[in-house]
Amino acid sequence: MTDKGDLTQVEIFGERYTLRGLGGEDVAYTKRVAHFVDQQIHEVAGGIATLSVQVAVLASLNIADALMKLEEWVKKEKTAAAAKIQALETELDSVIERKPSTGGAEQ
Repeated sequence: MTDKGDLTQVEIFGERYTLRGLGGEDVAYTKRVAHFVDQQIHEVAGGIATLSVQVAVLASLNIADALMKLEEWVKKEKTAAAAKIQALETELDSVIERKPSTGGAEQ
């Protein structure tokens, strides 16, 4: 039996929320996401005891910033990997072209 889609209780900035699995993921993933959001809100709020729209917006901006930086890193890594693959393909083609012919039938 899977936890996917199951309801789970999480706490974010002192408030309890009942969530269904995020993106079809399991309960543990949903709890990790909620914990990350809670940490971000606490970091922005500092010692403030009540959640305001401004604190939520600033925490959201921090999360969006982290996401966008990660997306940019992934894009750069994909580009670098594609360039490495192309270089290896070119090198492999060169090696194959230089391979001496045996002149006989393949065995």
